[in-house]
Amino acid sequence: MRQRKNIIYPAIIAVLAGLLILSHLQTTAYAQPGTANDPLVTQRYVNERIAELQAQITALQNQQGGGTNIPGTATLSQAERDALISEITQAVTAGQVVPFTPLFVPRGSTLIADAGAEFILRSGTATVIAGPNGLVDVTAGRDIGNGLPISRNHLILVPATDGRGLLFATDAWLMIKGGYVIAN
Repeated sequence: MRQRKNIIYPAIIAVLAGLLILSHLQTTAYAQPGTANDPLVTQRYVNERIAELQAQITALQNQQGGGTNIPGTATLSQAERDALISEITQAVTAGQVVPFTPLFVPRGSTLIADAGAEFILRSGTATVIAGPNGLVDVTAGRDIGNGLPISRNHLILVPATDGRGLLFATDAWLMIKGGYVIAN
């Protein structure tokens, strides 16, 4: 009886291991190239996908009236560009659009901004002067707390008129839009 147990258990394990190996081989043997079961792809598969994409691009170009336009973009004639530039210039002149103004701020100065003011630090270094909520770094999508440095070339928004602003450690250039006061 004991000898029989010594033979049965290894035999069962060997049969189960063999079935496991056979099932794995069978799955990979019937897998189609380029499917989830066989992620390796053939050159033919890649060529077929490229041909499909090229057909879609051609169809979109034909809908746009030919040419190399990318969907969602417009190609303007020189007259259309001139008219658009004129329209934007008139809007800025009429005060409908307020442009950014370049501003030099000397080292050691403090800039206190009004609510809604926007600025971009172009050169130099500055830290935030603010209460517990800080300034909004629109580019990074985060708040910048009191005493933290401002990143260059990030759009910064002042959310409230409560003494928020910047303290400049070096000479700096800003592009600014909105109300502000500079104190030395």
